[in-house]
Amino acid sequence: MNVAADSAPTWVEAWTPAEGSKRASALLRETFGAEQPSTWRAPGRVTVIGEHTDYSEGLALPTVTPHAVYVAASPREDRRVRVVSDQGGSLEGPGAMWEGTLDDDPREVKGWPQYVIGLLWAMQERGYDGPGMDLAYVSCLPSRAGLGSSASILAATALAANDLWRLALDGDEGHAELADACLDAENLAVGTLCGALDPHTILRCDHEHALLLDFAQHPTGAQPYPMYFRDYGLGLLVIDTGVPRGDVQQLFRTRRAEVAAAAAALGSQTLREVADAPLAARRVEGVSDPVLRRRARHVTAEIERVRLVVDELSGTGPAHERFVAIGKAIYRSHASLELDYEASDPTLDYAVEAAFKAGALGARVSGAGYGGAVVALVRKAQARLAAQHVAQAFADAGRSEPRFLWV
Repeated sequence: MNVAADSAPTWVEAWTPAEGSKRASALLRETFGAEQPSTWRAPGRVTVIGEHTDYSEGLALPTVTPHAVYVAASPREDRRVRVVSDQGGSLEGPGAMWEGTLDDDPREVKGWPQYVIGLLWAMQERGYDGPGMDLAYVSCLPSRAGLGSSASILAATALAANDLWRLALDGDEGHAELADACLDAENLAVGTLCGALDPHTILRCDHEHALLLDFAQHPTGAQPYPMYFRDYGLGLLVIDTGVPRGDVQQLFRTRRAEVAAAAAALGSQTLREVADAPLAARRVEGVSDPVLRRRARHVTAEIERVRLVVDELSGTGPAHERFVAIGKAIYRSHASLELDYEASDPTLDYAVEAAFKAGALGARVSGAGYGGAVVALVRKAQARLAAQHVAQAFADAGRSEPRFLWV
């Protein structure tokens, strides 16, 4: 792997929890004068396998990043809500600060504060209530990179509201309730119409595990699996291409309608039912509409890839063979997202190809797609060299410089 010296990759380093909490607390004190605030942390999400399956009641295997959103907050004696973000100036919205009340309609709020007030609105819609609050957000998690940054804002806000309002929604069951409130905020207040993958991962997974999420269960089933990659010298290299994501809301609206139509064409309520039935692949190929056939093919095959990866992770065969099989499933997942689900773009495809040439066992689009990041399964000892190779490939092609995260 010959790489030029000028292709040194740019790494996005994760803060320690202590550092993130300190930054958030300082921002709250500087902005609103709050002393001794409490802080909460919500990581990002990386999907190992299982993309765009959640709103078909499918399966997914995600984990969380060491990079996170931190919020510091203090309660008020009225119903006002004041928020500040260290990234507010670079995000769509009113700038770094916003003020409102718990009684505001979140659908009338513009930009990033909509997530904050939308979550508090969703909690009230579920019967929870409390006083207003001052909140300060800081983040080392890249935004608009397909790593669940908006869901991390929602989750951090939910954790703050849980404690400040003394709701006692703790443990896995309580956090599942908070995750569903986050989903309500994303879909009903913001209008994204996404699935439940992000909030349930962020609020119910720890950094030592991946979660097998089963979206056919209510509440969403979550079975932890140790991140065996690390035990064998492997890890996840995230390649943030820097290409802003396209209209993800339109993507979700269109794909939701298409997978619902595909399930109906197959005589089922959901594509999960199709995937669980005998001869699923043969049935899918019988769908007459070519677009619906491709969408159904991705979802049903992706569910099977999740099962394959889980089986290989917990298998007893030679480690090398198991991880090679997992890598192949990850590559097949990207090909399916590119061709059957049409959720990739040329830069993401280029990043996957560059990761393959750099020796990755597998690589695929991360998150909804249409820009953002690629996640690659690589050997830890080769991670920096692989990142250097990808950075050089982007430079040689005249593409914008990518950034890299290690999970």
